[in-house]
Amino acid sequence: MGNNHKHLQDECIRVQKVYDWVTDTLNVRKTVSFTPEQIKAIEEALDDPSRRPLRLVTKVPKTPPAFPLTGETNEAACPELYLCEQVGDKRDVTVALNGGFAEAQLVELLFTTDIKVQVVDRNGVIVVEQLVNASVFESFVLCYPDGTDLYCRITKIFARIPTGTVLLNSPSPTSFVVDITFCVDIQVEAEVKLEVLAKFCSPRENDLNAEESEGEMCPEVVFPQQCPDIYPRPGCLCRSRGTASGLTCEEDGATEAGRVTISVEICPNYNLSGSRFQLSLNDTGYTATEFTQDTLSCDEYAGGLRLTVSGRGTLDASGEQYKFNLAIVETADGNQFEVELIDRAGTKVFSTGVVRADSGEIAIENCLQHQ
Repeated sequence: MGNNHKHLQDECIRVQKVYDWVTDTLNVRKTVSFTPEQIKAIEEALDDPSRRPLRLVTKVPKTPPAFPLTGETNEAACPELYLCEQVGDKRDVTVALNGGFAEAQLVELLFTTDIKVQVVDRNGVIVVEQLVNASVFESFVLCYPDGTDLYCRITKIFARIPTGTVLLNSPSPTSFVVDITFCVDIQVEAEVKLEVLAKFCSPRENDLNAEESEGEMCPEVVFPQQCPDIYPRPGCLCRSRGTASGLTCEEDGATEAGRVTISVEICPNYNLSGSRFQLSLNDTGYTATEFTQDTLSCDEYAGGLRLTVSGRGTLDASGEQYKFNLAIVETADGNQFEVELIDRAGTKVFSTGVVRADSGEIAIENCLQHQ
């Protein structure tokens, strides 16, 4: 951003504030049966060599693009052929999150679509056609306080026939299976007045589960309360991905000699959720199970970037738990990395020392979109 912010002045804007944003993929399998009249028409087409082979074809409704969020587009769509709606009222629940508990709301959503299934001959002429309805009923735990509105959209619909789509000879099958996939986008919003500095957000995974609870909700004459533990979750200053290996050296602080290999994917979706880290050295294997958000750091180092992060994991062989400290450097000269394992007493029990990678590559990317 440089010094451009010095020329800004305080402004008050009216905006739709996002209290939660979830994307998910839902699947349903339908068995489609032909009527006796349809089977007769299919077998007549199969008996004609000029029309064989026949193909099973699915036609799904055209959905609006992910942007704009209003769904307005010049392209033709068929909203009457798909629907997302809330069933019943939302309910207050308590969910386990980050070693504690958070208040949230449980809602049940119904996703419905009609798809066309056609049997066409080799010339593209439709032999038979029927409309198939498919529905998925799913529960979601959201930050959905009183005063906010829920917006539910189906952004894409896929249909696939896993048993094969080509019909060669009589007799005709009496039924077949269709796998239908809904790509859904759920947002909770409220209109507020804000004075903000901002960055781009990403949706979180649909990863919260809760037991149903009973209770009355009491509205307040204030803006809806934010759910900082749920959304938006802290972003990442940088991310890293790749595999590299090199020889440990006692002079560089190693506690064990040998070839060490690490494989990492830190901040795969610009947040720490879903990250992974694995280490192997001689007979030692270690896998990270959790990462600590406030330990993630990224800074310049020798003309490149250095990423550091800490967390907890287990030894693959014994299942013993140890905390870890991980540092990765990427410069024009290649990669360096260092890993430390720490027991419950806070004693460092293992270190690779500073390893200069001679095989593989780990890339570090700066996640800041505005400098």
